[in-house]
Amino acid sequence: MKRAPLMRWQASPVWLSSRKQQAGLSLVELLIGILIGLVATLAISNLFGEFEARKRVIASGADAQSSGLLALYYVQRDAQNAGFSLPTYNSNDPSPLLCPINTSINQQGVLLNLSPILINDGGTASDIVRIRYGNSASGGASVRATGLMSAPTLDNRLLGCHENDVVLFHQTAAVARCSLARIQRLNADRTINTLIELNTAPTTSPVTDLNGADRVRFSCLGDWNEYAYSVNAQQELTRTGGTPESATFPDSTAVPVVSDVVALQAQYGVANTIDPTVTSATGAAYLNRVDAWTDAVGTFGPTMNLVDRNRIRAIRIAVVARDGALQKKEVSQACNGAITGLSKVCVWSSDAAPIDVDLSHINNWQRYRYRVFEAVIPLRNVIWNRDAL
Repeated sequence: MKRAPLMRWQASPVWLSSRKQQAGLSLVELLIGILIGLVATLAISNLFGEFEARKRVIASGADAQSSGLLALYYVQRDAQNAGFSLPTYNSNDPSPLLCPINTSINQQGVLLNLSPILINDGGTASDIVRIRYGNSASGGASVRATGLMSAPTLDNRLLGCHENDVVLFHQTAAVARCSLARIQRLNADRTINTLIELNTAPTTSPVTDLNGADRVRFSCLGDWNEYAYSVNAQQELTRTGGTPESATFPDSTAVPVVSDVVALQAQYGVANTIDPTVTSATGAAYLNRVDAWTDAVGTFGPTMNLVDRNRIRAIRIAVVARDGALQKKEVSQACNGAITGLSKVCVWSSDAAPIDVDLSHINNWQRYRYRVFEAVIPLRNVIWNRDAL
């Protein structure tokens, strides 16, 4: 009897079947995947780069705006005080604006002029703005004085006046006579005991009361000081002046107050229109308005006379601030430039012919962004006397 042959299992091993069912990536598919990844990476990188560049522009613009506005605030605040403490007057009293233009006082070696404001023109470079005012509690009130300036007799007590304050003697005459001095000591009844630094120049002789024919007025100006604004080599706005307790009066040290300020420009606002209803024995009377803006040169330069000084009704200030971040390429150009895509640095942009600012002393100046801030400041603390020019 024969046995039936044994049946063998013909199924393939599990591991062999599983390997045959798996399929790997082809080279083409791999290259396509890499390409898609590269495109996505480049897109994200460009988007991130544009975002960072935009963020830098916004941040740098904010820095320039903060510096410019702060610098403008400092100058404007002092300019609005120009002439404070100069005495008020009526038709019977002399005006301090009739005092000779070189009326001044030498305080511990520092010569301070009576003129409320003065601009030193720097051309296309930065100007210097000098502002003068006092802090008298009497606010410019004056009293009548008799006798010599060295030992005057006043018709009232010196209310609001203190020792070390600057005082002004002014007298009306054919030609006004004025002098400045400083109070060294007051008596218990607040009358003058001692005056020092008495400066009779440009007055040729001490002012005296001529039997009431020429009224002499005495005014207390307080700490009559000069505050000068300029831009230093470190691109900082500096301010001199002030009377800190640790320094003698006046303190002429230049103190940086705002960084990243590259230029300061200033102009006088002057009256050119003569008032036909007012006559004056000493010159034309000009209306109290601004007819033109002018640099501090020529007629309004260092040799400016009294009549022209009294035509000044206001000043305007332009501050140029930079962002402080050096850009990868040029982003700015001069006011007369014509390169597309670059910002122009101009002041007095509302004028028919804006002017250029020379920034060539700054390394790579065209690779910085700039903001220009401007303000018009009336000389509101000066009582302008149109019929006494």
